[in-house]
Amino acid sequence: MLRSFRQVFQSNRMPVAAIFMLVLVSMVIYLVPSGRMDTPETVVARVYGHDILLRDLLERESELAQRFGSQASGDAMKPFLQSQALRDLMDQKLMEELAVRHHVVVTDEEVAVRMRAFLRQYPILLDDKGNLKPTAELEKIFRETGFNPATQERALRSDLIRAKLIQQAALVVPVDAAWLDLENQVRNGKVGFDQVLLPVDTAAIADPGDGPLAAFYQASGDRFLQGPRRVIQVAIVDRASLGSALNVDDATLQAAYAAHKNDYVELKARHILFKATTDAEVKAATQKALALREKLVKGEDFGKAAEALSEDPTAKGNGGELGWFHFAQMVKPFSEAAAALKVGEISQPVRTQYGIHLIQLEGRKDKTFDEVKDQLRSSIQDERFAARAQERLDQVRKRANGGDLAAAARSAGCQVILSQPFTNTPDAASAGLPELPQLAGEAFSLKVGETSKPEKAGDRYVLFRVQAELPEAVPPFKDIRAQVLAAWKLEEARKQTFAKALATLKGGDLKALGGTFTTQAPGPISALKDLGALPAVRKALLDTPVGQLTPPAWSTDGQLWAAQITSREAPPALTFETRQTLIQQIQGDEARKLLSAELQFLDRQGRERGGLRSFYGQFGGIYVNTDALKALLQR
Repeated sequence: MLRSFRQVFQSNRMPVAAIFMLVLVSMVIYLVPSGRMDTPETVVARVYGHDILLRDLLERESELAQRFGSQASGDAMKPFLQSQALRDLMDQKLMEELAVRHHVVVTDEEVAVRMRAFLRQYPILLDDKGNLKPTAELEKIFRETGFNPATQERALRSDLIRAKLIQQAALVVPVDAAWLDLENQVRNGKVGFDQVLLPVDTAAIADPGDGPLAAFYQASGDRFLQGPRRVIQVAIVDRASLGSALNVDDATLQAAYAAHKNDYVELKARHILFKATTDAEVKAATQKALALREKLVKGEDFGKAAEALSEDPTAKGNGGELGWFHFAQMVKPFSEAAAALKVGEISQPVRTQYGIHLIQLEGRKDKTFDEVKDQLRSSIQDERFAARAQERLDQVRKRANGGDLAAAARSAGCQVILSQPFTNTPDAASAGLPELPQLAGEAFSLKVGETSKPEKAGDRYVLFRVQAELPEAVPPFKDIRAQVLAAWKLEEARKQTFAKALATLKGGDLKALGGTFTTQAPGPISALKDLGALPAVRKALLDTPVGQLTPPAWSTDGQLWAAQITSREAPPALTFETRQTLIQQIQGDEARKLLSAELQFLDRQGRERGGLRSFYGQFGGIYVNTDALKALLQR
C-alpha cells in the first residue's frame, strides 16, 4: 500500500507542486497586506492572526476624537489619536487571542442580549409599550444620530470575553484562611491615624565630581539602559524668520471682515420641526408648517406650539428653545434663514436635511469690525505663517532630495538643529528642540534616511530627517552625565532623609519630622488606594499598636511616610455569606492581575515574532503595517 501511494505521488509531481505553490501563494496573500494603503480592507496590523483593518482604525480614531472634543482638532493630535486607536484595537485582539487559547466562547446570542439591554436605556428607541421599535425605525434613528451599532456590539463582545476570562481565572485562585483573615482586616477593619509625608529634597546634595559619579554609573548595571535611540536633523521656520511677510494691512482686514461677517453673528432662536425626507413628506410637512405659521403670526404662543407639535425630541420641555448659537453651529439653510429675520419675527417654512422648520428669532448680537480686528489679524497671520513656512520647508525638502538637509535649509534661511539621541518616550528631550516629544513617535515610524513632511510643532514649523539609529545600550557616561547625577542625588537624598526620619521618630514626636501633617479618619486600609496597596505601609498600619509610631516607608510618589495610630476597630466576624463574597472579591482581583500579566506577556512575545510568523496565529506574532499608518498620517 505504501509503495502504491509513493507511485501515485511520484507520478503526479506536477499537480502536487502546483497545488503546493497555490497554497504558498495564498499564504503570502493572507500574510502580506495589500499594496494599496487607502482601502477600507487594508490590513494595518495583525495580532496572532487577528486582522485590524483600516476601517476599524478609522472608526476607533473617530470615537476617540469625539471623546476628546476640541482638544483632538488639528494635525498635531493625529499621531496621538492613531497610536491610541491602534493600541486599543491591538489590546482587543490580544483579548480575543487569549480567549481562543483558553477556549472561551462568546455567542452571538449573548451579545444580542447585551445589545438589547443597552438599547433599552434610551427612551427614544422604545415604543409606547416600552419595547424596542422595529428595526427599520431603529436604523433610521441610528443614521440621524450617528450611532454605529456594529461598534457597540464589538465593545460588548470584548467586555463579555474579558468577563469570562476573569471568571475562568478566578476559579483557580486558592484562598486559604490566613489570606482571608488578612483581607478581612484590610477591607473591613478600621484604623485611624495621623500621618506625615516628607518630600525628598535633592537641592542640597552637591555634585560629587566625575569620579564618584562614574563609579555609581558602573555599579548601576542596566539602570541606565536605554532602548533604541534616534538622531534627527531638523529644519525650522519660526515667525521671526519670515519677518514682515506676515504683516496684515487694514484693507485686508476690512475685506476679511466683510467676507466672513456671518462668523461674528450670534443668534438666539426657537424652532418647530416637522420631520421629512421624501418629496411627499416635504410637501405635507410644508403645508402643516404654513398652516401653523398663520396661527403663530396671529398670536398663538410659539413655545406652547413647539411643545405640542415639534418632532424634535429636544423641544419637549423647553418650547423649542435653541439658546444662543453661532452661524456655523447650525446647518447652513437654518442659519441663513434665522439671520435674515428681525427679532420676534417668524420665518417661512425652511427646509434642511432634517425636515421643515419654523424659526422664531429671539435675539441677535453682531460684533463690530473694531471688536474682531485683532482676532482677524491673528487668524490671517496664522494662515500666512502656515502657508509660507510649509512652502519654504517644501523647497528645502526638494533641494535636499532625500539627503542631508543642512545646505538646503541654510540656503532657504532656515535654522538647522541636529538632535541629541532620544528614545521613543513622552519625555524625549534635546537642547533647542522643545517640540521633540511631539516628533518622537513619527521619527521612529520613519526609516533611517527618510524625511518627514513639513508640519506644525509647537509654535514653529519643522521638517526633519532621520539621521541615525543607535541600538539598545547603556549610553556612554559623558552622554548621560546629567541623568546619572540626578539619580545619584536622589539616592543620596533618600538615604539621608530615611536616616534622619529614624532618628527623629525615636523621640516619639511625629510632627518633628516636618513635611505635610494630616489626620486620617478611621476607615479600612483598602480605602487608602495607592498608599494602602504598598506592602510596607499596609504592614505598618496592621501591626503598629494604637498610640505608637509606625516605621517609615516610601509612598508611591517618592515621599517618606510615617504615621501614629490613633484608633483601631476589628472587622466583623465573617459569616458564611460574607466569607463567600470576600473570597469572590479576592479571586476576582487576582484574576484581573493574572489577565493583565498574560496580556502583557502575549504583547511582548508577539512583538518579538512579527511579520510572516504570525501565520494563522499559531506561531505567535504581531505585525504592524507601518507604511499604511504613515500614509494615513500624511493624508
